[in-house]
Amino acid sequence: MQDNNTPSENHSNKINKARSFTYWIFALVLAVWLYTLWADRMTPMTDQARINGQTIRISPEVSGTISNVSVINNSEVKVGEPLITIDPRPFQLAVNAAKFDLQQAAQSYGADSAAINVAKANEVAARVKVSNAKKNLDRNRILLARGTISQASMDNVVADLQIAEANLAQATSALKKAQEEFGPRDENNPEIQAVLNKLEQAQLNLNHTKVVAPADGVITNMHIAIGDYASTGQPLLTFINNHNLWLTAMVRENSLAHLKSGNPVKIVFDAYPGEVFKGKISSIGWGSSGNGSLEDNQSSGLLVSPTSNPKAQRFPVNIEFEKLPDDVQLRYSGRAVVGFYPHESYIGEKLLDLWMWAWSYISYVS
Repeated sequence: MQDNNTPSENHSNKINKARSFTYWIFALVLAVWLYTLWADRMTPMTDQARINGQTIRISPEVSGTISNVSVINNSEVKVGEPLITIDPRPFQLAVNAAKFDLQQAAQSYGADSAAINVAKANEVAARVKVSNAKKNLDRNRILLARGTISQASMDNVVADLQIAEANLAQATSALKKAQEEFGPRDENNPEIQAVLNKLEQAQLNLNHTKVVAPADGVITNMHIAIGDYASTGQPLLTFINNHNLWLTAMVRENSLAHLKSGNPVKIVFDAYPGEVFKGKISSIGWGSSGNGSLEDNQSSGLLVSPTSNPKAQRFPVNIEFEKLPDDVQLRYSGRAVVGFYPHESYIGEKLLDLWMWAWSYISYVS
């Protein structure tokens, strides 16, 4: 059959087809844009998520030359395991001098100082354990308030403190009994108390020459060696509690509308492409800094609302992992992609499932 269309008609048909194709492209782009706006509130997703955890910059409480390093960088440690030792000889000399002073004071009253020495050493060791337990409790109380650790973990920390306090009470009782052997008239003797205070400080300093692990975890960022000088309060290494990790996702402010604690999430880790893991929201941050946050006007004291940065503010959302497979080894600050399921749209969550599945494979080349 012969085509009866004229060249002008063929040209017009081609223009119409091109115009129709362009309209379809614009319609598709508009549909995708509207979907992203809708999904950003109903089923948000973010690629700005990091594995978070309890990190402690470990610093010595006395100054001196490092005489021993008991761990290597990036090694696992157990609670109480020695990390480094500061040369104990100057501190041992101070303890010996304090014991000699106590012996002289005891001889003047015809008492035996050996029992007090032992009781005092035990009491000081118990006091150090209580101090460490209180520091650990303070750190974990902050984490619990942020919703980043469970109540069960907090209960274990409280139990450790209670045990340490019970041991201190027992040691204090034994010390008091030993002191009473001086007799009633010497119980509050200023000379004896001054010597005992000096001995306690010397023994505390000697105890502090051994820097130990505050909990089970890993040691990293260690740049020390035998012979280096350690200064009081100067961080020497970093401890990470790798047994209590969580995920912190930075979520756009307009995506927080339907999110709340307990909402399920799905997670894709860069370290484990092709796999999707589960978790739930443990807490949502109430504040953030940077990225266009309000600032004070120094002259008026009023808040200045910045208008130069059009980006939405992001707030931290902490996520608790569900049971992870035994072969999954998370590392502090590892990247992840998170999809949130606030149960606002069944279809939206099914589409999010598709996005998370696709992103798990995109991670192979990201």
